[in-house]
Parts: sequence; structure tokens; C-alpha cells
Amino acid sequence: MANQTTASFGGGISGATTGISGGNTAIRKSVAKTQKGYGSAVAASSVYSETKNLRFAYHPVEADAPAQSRA
Repeated sequence: MANQTTASFGGGISGATTGISGGNTAIRKSVAKTQKGYGSAVAASSVYSETKNLRFAYHPVEADAPAQSRA
């Protein structure tokens, strides 16, 4: 797993250090698609959100959605 949770009170928790390239927060990428002009191609949005200390019911799990390498 690229960004594994840490054990916390019977579940898992993401980290609190921000930044995609070196942080360990939970990253959630947008599923929205953007059309650039009439009849042109549709591209995936580059919008994402970072959540510090996101709690999960289970541990270990991947904190990012979709999973991504932090290397």
C-alpha cells in the first residue's frame, strides 16, 4: 500500500502531513470530467482534496482514493 493508515483505537487513521509528494494525508481525487469546448474531448479533472487525520473503521487500509504512489 502506498499510503497506509496507522492503527488508532481499533481502526485506522491517515496522517496529518500535507503534500502529495511527501505527505501522508488522505487524498481524494475528483471524479468529475471537464469538456473543453463544444464537441471536443472530455478530460478528467485535476481537482483533489486532502484530509488530515481521516479515520477508517479498519486497519490497515489504503488512505488514498484512488491509491497512488507517494514516491
